[in-house]
Amino acid sequence: MGRPTSPIIALPRESFLLRSRGLAFALLLCVGSSAGAYEPHVNYMLHCMGCHTPDGRGEPGRVPSVRDTLVPLASKPEGRRFLIQVPGSAQSKLSDADLAAVLNWMVDNLSAVPRPVQKFTAAEVGALRHKPLVAVKQERRRLIAGEP
Repeated sequence: MGRPTSPIIALPRESFLLRSRGLAFALLLCVGSSAGAYEPHVNYMLHCMGCHTPDGRGEPGRVPSVRDTLVPLASKPEGRRFLIQVPGSAQSKLSDADLAAVLNWMVDNLSAVPRPVQKFTAAEVGALRHKPLVAVKQERRRLIAGEP
């Protein structure tokens, strides 16, 4: 009987090290590129854009535009509460800090109404998001109309 053959081919040590380094570099690139997934604009794309569209215009008759209402709502305590408690925000898997960052990004980048607004904070989001709104359309109408 001769020596058994193996389907594994023995590679020279240098070739193995080179391939190992290449694999490690490829893994590092994959891990490094996922860090951008936590930037506010990427979180908007992943968690909000499907309904509110890339530019915040929404879907007429289904999802309201945030372009004209975001800054006016974010300028008042009850409007800020509304923005945090709408189901998409309140039930989001984003952390309080990430949700605050997305809301701030939206105010800065999607609003057609330029006006300085106090930045949302993780503490503010954490204090309000655990009470999601049920009557969203009615509450939005009331706030937009300026009713008490």
